[in-house]
This record gives sequence, C-alpha cells and structure tokens, in this order.
Amino acid sequence: MKKIVHIVLLVTLIFTTFYFGAPLSQNQTAKASFDPNNLVADAAFINVEGISAAGIQDLFNTTGTFLKTYSENGRSAARIVYDAAHGYGDASGALNGIDINSSTGTINPVAILATLQKEQGLVTGGASVTLNQSALNAAMGYGCPDGGGCNDAYVGFTKQIENAAWQLRYNYERAQGHGFSDYQVGQTATIDGQSVTYSNRATASLYRYTPHLGQNFTTYFNLWSTIYQYSFVSQSAYPTIRQNETAYFNLTVRNTGSATWTSSMHLGTDRGRDRVPGFIRGNTWSSANRITMLESSVAPGETATFRFTMAAPSNMAPGTYREYFRPVVDGIAWMNDLGIYWDINIANAPVVQVPNRYQYSFVSQSAYPAVNRNETAYLNLKIKNTGTATWDSSMHLGTDRGRDRITGFVRRENWSSPNRITMLESSVAPGETATFRFTMAAPSNMVPGTYKEYFRPVVDGIAWLNDIGIYWDITVL
Repeated sequence: MKKIVHIVLLVTLIFTTFYFGAPLSQNQTAKASFDPNNLVADAAFINVEGISAAGIQDLFNTTGTFLKTYSENGRSAARIVYDAAHGYGDASGALNGIDINSSTGTINPVAILATLQKEQGLVTGGASVTLNQSALNAAMGYGCPDGGGCNDAYVGFTKQIENAAWQLRYNYERAQGHGFSDYQVGQTATIDGQSVTYSNRATASLYRYTPHLGQNFTTYFNLWSTIYQYSFVSQSAYPTIRQNETAYFNLTVRNTGSATWTSSMHLGTDRGRDRVPGFIRGNTWSSANRITMLESSVAPGETATFRFTMAAPSNMAPGTYREYFRPVVDGIAWMNDLGIYWDINIANAPVVQVPNRYQYSFVSQSAYPAVNRNETAYLNLKIKNTGTATWDSSMHLGTDRGRDRITGFVRRENWSSPNRITMLESSVAPGETATFRFTMAAPSNMVPGTYKEYFRPVVDGIAWLNDIGIYWDITVL
C-alpha cells in the first residue's frame, strides 16, 4: 500500500499556483496553447517515454540549470526525473484500489519538468543558476503548505520528484471510474473566480494538485514537448521489384521543432520499434534499424532527406510488405508517429539473369573527391572483362540506384547521354581491362554535403551487368 500519509496529504496540503516559476518570454508564451478546461491531452500527460534521461540531461545542459551537475545517492537529477516517470522508488504504490507501479509508470517526464519549473523555477531562469537547497527541498511543492514548511517526510529533491509524480498519476486515475465525487472528468468548478470544466483526466489531475488558474505548466509542457518535432513533406512512390532486385526510397521531412538536428537524427524502423526488416539493407543504413540523414545538420524550418535502398532476398515470397518508419533522435526521443510507410510489392515474375558471356570484376577507381560549387571532379574506373564476349561501343557505365537516374551534377567529359559514360577503349577482349574516365561538376546552387553516386556497367540493348556497389562519395564544400 502507498504510505498512509498520502491520505493526510489530500486534506492538509495547500497547493501552490500554476504561475510560479521563471517569467516567460513573448516567444515562449506564444508557443503555449492555453485552454483552462483542457490543460494537456491525456495521452501526452501519461506518455512516460515523452523524453529520455539523455534528453532531460540535454535540456538541463541547454538551459544551464545547476541541475545539470546535481545528483543524489549516485543518480543525476535527469535520471531521478526519468526514473520517477517509470514508477521508481516512492513513485510506486497503491491507494484506494489504484495501483501505480513500474509497469504503469506515472506521468510524462516533461510533465514532471514543467511542474518543477512552475513550482520553483529550477529548470530555467534566475532561480536555476545557483544551487538552492531550500528550493530543492520543496522542488515540486509536494507536502509544502503555503505559509509553512514542508512535511519532513517529503523534503529533498528525490522525494519531491517521486512523490509528486505518483500523486499526479493517482489524481489522473481517480478522475474517472473509481467512484470519487470530486475532481472528476466532466465536472465544473470555480477556480480563482472562473468557471472551469475538467474536460479530461489530465486536467482534473493538475487542478487537484494545484487548484489555481495560470498557464506556466501548459506553456513549459508545450515548449519542451516540441523541442523535437517534424512534419511530413514528401516520399517516393511504393515500389514493385522482384527477388534479387533493389528498391530505392526517398523521404523528406521538415524540422518544426526548436532544436537543430545533427548526426543523432535518424530514420528508425517502427511498428514494432527497432525491428529488423526482412529486406537486404543498403549502405545508407547505419545499423540494422537506422537510416542516416543525408544532411549533416538541419535547423528549425529546414528539411531533412533520408535516401536509402532495400533489396528483396532471392528467397523472399511474392506479396506486399508494409514497412513502417519514424524519425528518432537517438539517445533522446522518438518523434511522433505519423504513419510513414511504404508498401513494397514483390512480383512473381522470374529474375532475368545476366548472360555468362557478360561478366566483370572490379580493378580500381579514383579517390572520393571534394569540390567547391562550380568546380569539377575527375573520376576514373577500371574493370576487367571476365566474360566470354568482347566489349565494344555498346558497353557503357550507366547511372544506377535508381537505374538510369539523372545525376544532379553537371555532366561534361565522356558522357554520351545524361545517364551513360563512354568506355575509353574501342574494344576490350576477355581478360583485358576497360577504363571509364569522366567528369562531374557541382552546380552553383548545389547544397553543400556528401552525395553518393552509384554506377554499373551496361551492355546497351543486351543486359545490365551485376551490381557490385560501385560508387563515389562526392563532397560539395
């Protein structure tokens, strides 16, 4: 059972107001959407995975609060907040038939942070700069009546965080379906002279914890919940391929949050989270369930690109496979699930094999170049004819992944068409080596970054040769 003092607390605790905490800037106030009848959505309020411990630490580091280096009993302040959201220590217990534990969790860690800020201003602002033990002792205002000291049983940062997290989740659960008569969903009450209707459990919980009007909780909850947000821009079409063939994918999303995305931003496999697809993953996958962002950084308002491949294994059964993905800032948070997916159709038609007379092996290629805009990269590839047919003018180096694509670079020397490069030799007999020497220039408007350009030998009118993954990483400075 939860400690009996919680029952006493319901009678004796005189609550603090929503409008304590550091003053808000006009920008912060504008970001808050304040409805006194609906302070925060239920699902958001009890989303215990709203932010990771690393994400909390990152927030502390960004705001400069002394909590960034504060710890108790070997746990950092960020870890204490995260653990409380997951029912650790005093954040676990049962009362009046309501059991809150590590399986249920308590509330969103961001809700704990918003309460911590509106009660004592410990996350950002003047009160957060220098370690203040008095503020830590009453960090969440739990068991601390106005005009008096805090109950000794709840003094200290850890006790404040854990007990307040438990209380807010308990308030949430009792707000509907447990036979209580006060602070119930749908009830109307007068708060600070204004009529307020508790439109959901989260709102009832927050008013039961602090029965005053004010929008600091909502403002900070909204602000810190939207550090990492995005909107959908575009994606490539659903592909149809056969066994041993490769599908090419492109996704563009916009950074609508307040943090710049860097190398920790990936596209992760989803539904189930971190699953490993049955397809063969290309080299823009940084792991079995992560795809690398093309850009090195994406500021708020800018767009990010994820370009990747998946190939169907030779034994994959024909049919349609739905593959879900979701942006994730590794170590901090998964972003909202917008239902991004591709339906990949594996066709039943047999794969046409490359004739044995047209085979090759890799010999060498020039280094990956780095150029400025309006500058030219010089590329060289050598391959050996390991088949039985002599190569003639029908042999070219073709653009690949996707096949016959048009590169974004300006094509100059030795391109016979927008997607074909001419072989230097007039003919190459079996056992001899072919050379492809060509140039690609970066246009004046090309975005700086690294571009992966794939190529593959092709005997036009006969067959594409095997794909062995020939490419250059071309860096535009």
